[in-house]
Amino acid sequence: MSTAQKSNKPKSPPVPSRPLEDCVADTRKLYDAYTHGSFSRAEIGSTLKVSSISGPFAQRLFSLREFGVIEGDANNFKVTEAFKKMNSSERGSAEFKSAALAAIKNSDTFRDLLDAFPNKLPAQDVVASRLENQRKFNPDRAKHAAKVLEASLRYAGVLDSNNNILPVREDPTGDDRDSNKQRDERTDDDDFREEPNDMNTTPTLSVEIPVGTDRKVAIRYPRDLTGEEAQKVGNVLKAIVS
Repeated sequence: MSTAQKSNKPKSPPVPSRPLEDCVADTRKLYDAYTHGSFSRAEIGSTLKVSSISGPFAQRLFSLREFGVIEGDANNFKVTEAFKKMNSSERGSAEFKSAALAAIKNSDTFRDLLDAFPNKLPAQDVVASRLENQRKFNPDRAKHAAKVLEASLRYAGVLDSNNNILPVREDPTGDDRDSNKQRDERTDDDDFREEPNDMNTTPTLSVEIPVGTDRKVAIRYPRDLTGEEAQKVGNVLKAIVS
């Protein structure tokens, strides 16, 4: 590709180029090296083993700052309380999920996407198309950003196998494990909501799927339904109507 062609390629809005998991791993290295102290750009580069004057370093540093796991001015940085919360919480716990989701939403682009798709993350090509059309991303950056967002949500533990975005709930080991007081309603979409669970069994979701004019199929299923289990349900439905 010529220099002229490169210069004519539209510049995309800034967005993390690395998934949250990679950024947390980078920040953990810095935290292990400097704990509560501050560190410079050169020290970040040395710790992460990348030249602090290179393009890849600039992208890496931007991702760390965009996710809010480090903070500082042009020369001095430190890890944030948001990172410390993730670092000290057990993966999969409500505390970890809450902190990780907040980190993802720290990016304006990712927050806008999650506002647009509050209940279910579309396929990566759909997300990429939205970024191209509404945020003026170039195609390559749009596809990569969609991939980074999905990977980050999976790391946060708030995306199930069907790409449903799950609400963060209190840990079942907490004092309110036998109470339904903390159960959220999915009020953003009446066709997709969480059902009350009076029997203290696995939390469930319900969705109404349009199949024709004035015709819908209502489905209630466990929130942690796997792809294999969903396939079994589909097979049973096919057998019923055949």
